[in-house]
Amino acid sequence: MPDDPRDERSVLIREVRQRLESLRRAGIDWFPTPLAAAPVSRRTAQHVVVAAAEPETPAAVAATPAPTITTAPSPPPASKQAPASSLFDAADFDTPLVPPDERLAQLAALAQEVAACERCPILASTRTQTVFGSGPPTARLMFVGEAPGADEDRLGLPFVGRAGMLLTDMITKGMGLRRDEVYIANVLKSRPPENRTPEASEVAHCLPFLERQIAIIRPQFLCLLGRVAATALLDTMLPLGRLRGRWHRYRGIPTIVTYHPSYLLRSPEEKKKAWEDLQLLMQAMGLKPPPRKKS
Repeated sequence: MPDDPRDERSVLIREVRQRLESLRRAGIDWFPTPLAAAPVSRRTAQHVVVAAAEPETPAAVAATPAPTITTAPSPPPASKQAPASSLFDAADFDTPLVPPDERLAQLAALAQEVAACERCPILASTRTQTVFGSGPPTARLMFVGEAPGADEDRLGLPFVGRAGMLLTDMITKGMGLRRDEVYIANVLKSRPPENRTPEASEVAHCLPFLERQIAIIRPQFLCLLGRVAATALLDTMLPLGRLRGRWHRYRGIPTIVTYHPSYLLRSPEEKKKAWEDLQLLMQAMGLKPPPRKKS
């Protein structure tokens, strides 16, 4: 074994990653055994995904009236605890924790770097401006979407069009938070022409910027909106339907995957599933839905 404990940790992490990758190639993408059931050694850690608890009271995400649904009894109190700590909590970040009072300046410097980026010539030549992100640098929760649209490109802010209005409803009416309490960003920082799906090369060029954003903010929870964000940050090709409804990890951060608000606008029947995902997130964060206004 190496003499340096840091070297030992690196070797252990590499071994576990290799094991997890081989399991994923074999078609195994989650383990049902909860970590809290028994101590887990660093060499035999099995935690990749935590199965979701059953939602309590499904409802529509936006302001649409909630359907009357009979649900099973609430899960026991233990299931309401935040996800267990990850094996890779500290080691999976390549940079040290940024002190809260230094994060705003580091984000501003990174935003300037993004604004000058021309790695994607087509995006650089067609954008009005880059769309870096918005929210407090000490946010507990960070939402990550796909790419800016026309309204975002015009205003320089993420999620300000119709999809942004729905996301705001999800945050405020669904979760009981203010929008300015969460951080919101996209994988791509420039609008793809005609709002097309980002190309793989564009995601590869922009992803390091997003990863640095997350490393600076170091949120307690991540919510990935749509397939592009989930594929990029979780490094998986699994369909979104198999990713949502349970916990994942991005560099040790508990992560939820749900539908992109623009998809929910096209498929409002899926809002119930998105609400279930938000309930799972709220349960871990210790949040309760705000009281409904009487009509």
